[in-house]
Amino acid sequence: MVPTARPYKDFLTPALHRRFTNAALLTLAICWLEATLMSSSRSWLWFWNPFGLTGFRMILLFTPALAVFIVRVMNMHVGSRTTTSAAETVLQKLTSVRTFGTVGWYIFSAWFFAEIYIWSRSAKAGLSWVDVGSDYERARVNENPIFLRSALVCLAVFQSGLHLWRDYDRVCIEEAENREHRQEEGAEVPSPPTLLMAQMDAIGIRLAKLVFPGIVFSLPIYFLFIRRAAWDYFAYPVAMVLQRELQPNTGPVGFIHLGSLVWQTASSAAMLVLLWELSNAIFTVYVSQAPLKKGQPLTNEIKDASGAIISRSRDPNGSLIRGLKAKKDVPRAFAFWELYILCTRFEARRRTIFAEVDRKDGSTWSQVSRHCLAEISAISTRIRKSQEPTQQAASTQPQGQQQGALSTQQSQQSLGLPRIAQKQVVNDQNVVQKPMRKANAADTIGNMARSIGQSPEKNNPVVQSSRKAIEYGIERAGGREAWSPSGLQKVVEERVVTVLKMPVGEPFRQTFARTVKAVVFGVPYSDEINIIHASRSLAKLVVCTLQEDNFGQASKDVPIVVRTYTTVLQDIRTFVATLKPHWSDVYFNDRERDIENNEGLREVREVADVLKEGLQEVLLAFGEYASAVNLSRMDLRLAKEAIGQGGKEMEKVR
Repeated sequence: MVPTARPYKDFLTPALHRRFTNAALLTLAICWLEATLMSSSRSWLWFWNPFGLTGFRMILLFTPALAVFIVRVMNMHVGSRTTTSAAETVLQKLTSVRTFGTVGWYIFSAWFFAEIYIWSRSAKAGLSWVDVGSDYERARVNENPIFLRSALVCLAVFQSGLHLWRDYDRVCIEEAENREHRQEEGAEVPSPPTLLMAQMDAIGIRLAKLVFPGIVFSLPIYFLFIRRAAWDYFAYPVAMVLQRELQPNTGPVGFIHLGSLVWQTASSAAMLVLLWELSNAIFTVYVSQAPLKKGQPLTNEIKDASGAIISRSRDPNGSLIRGLKAKKDVPRAFAFWELYILCTRFEARRRTIFAEVDRKDGSTWSQVSRHCLAEISAISTRIRKSQEPTQQAASTQPQGQQQGALSTQQSQQSLGLPRIAQKQVVNDQNVVQKPMRKANAADTIGNMARSIGQSPEKNNPVVQSSRKAIEYGIERAGGREAWSPSGLQKVVEERVVTVLKMPVGEPFRQTFARTVKAVVFGVPYSDEINIIHASRSLAKLVVCTLQEDNFGQASKDVPIVVRTYTTVLQDIRTFVATLKPHWSDVYFNDRERDIENNEGLREVREVADVLKEGLQEVLLAFGEYASAVNLSRMDLRLAKEAIGQGGKEMEKVR
């Protein structure tokens, strides 16, 4: 029997810890650089020396960067957001507890950075709590440090909003995978510092877009909401502790050394935003590395040059399977990524997938293929569930008619006498008594019109006034119709559509492309990369069974693989072709249904291309063995139609 497998997180967590440590060391170097810039020492030996105050300041500056790392770990996910509109994205973020945690950690980071910056300034910088002034002046509370702290805290709120909007917490596996492909082609994979340097231009642009507008917008926020409260409840009490002989509290007295304050605010804000952006970039570069250790898959048993075991793994494939069925998206995404890597680059490890047949829940091949097929077929499941409300609505009316007919039949049977007519009585009132009718304005006008029209006198003096009354009644009837529920609904719909066509209505449009991606890839985060890895891994394994499956266990699953790929491709195309656009998508055009040319459906096109490539590889490998593996002509025909134009090679598949 195969020994009990360790959880996949036992391999992934130490790897993430090592990457976190490497990212922290590189971030510490950034902190040393900023600590050097903050130094007020004029000695060329001590202003950069890490064994003096600069080193202590460097350690303190790592705390704001560590707050960013905490935010990244707290919110880390793999797929991109798949909301149907920008307004839905904002609503999800505003109602999430993690959003408040993100804002809180950024505010703490800004406040701590401000304290370090003020502490590093000399006494002449004018950032102390008490302004002593000249010899003939009384000491007073200094407003400059209040504004500096407030401006940096406002920047923290702005940065947290940009952090969430730009989705910094996403682990970009696609970019790291592209680097791995370049390595396979012979190109050298750049180191993390090199990747970081390549992003410096973009970081500089983001810094400029945040620092200067952020300071400008923080001015009205400070003067309207922060200034008086911070002065009364924070600045003045602290200053009273430091200096007893202060002027009475008459409110803020204004800034001192305005030019110096502007420079200090701009420079500190630039260094703070730079620290935030670099910390985010460093974390992303290290965490998005491939699931490898010493050039081997994480779940492998790794030995050093002397043969000593560095990482022990009694059941590598069992641990990998546990990662494939993990509930959390990060371990599952890295497990599928590792499966794809070992299927394409590690032949010895790939052969073990076919060799291990005595597992508790089935052979290694059966479990791996089952999880891959489940990830792929989940697309069809989501499409089917998204169409269920429409199908239920279509079947509601016939069911209601059947229930009405059944109740009528039961009421007939309960009378005990046969009915003469099958139709119901139009009016069950007394047929002898003339029904009383309540007069209204419309009936009165109508009777008057008939009496005038039937009058033999052509020159009746009441004719002109009656005509005016009729016209007035018609106008009033049209006004009442406009104020009816249906009329009001029509007016509201027209106004809403008008707003949606304006730029202010763009965040509220549920566009066709976003709706398609939300259904195909799932919500709240996309499973695109898992689907791609599962499809490529399964296709590679199926093709390799011809040489590596000594037990022939995979041949019976070939028809299932072909049918699954075919069905999913057909479901994607049918769904895109038949999906009704949302009423808020006011600029929808039928050309958006073209997957090949619609850039908004680029991710859907990528998944469809991967499925077609995998299906084509399987058909080319098993085309001549179609009857032996129970592939019918119908399966082959549908698969060819799903692939489309496959070239001359596909003509050999019969």
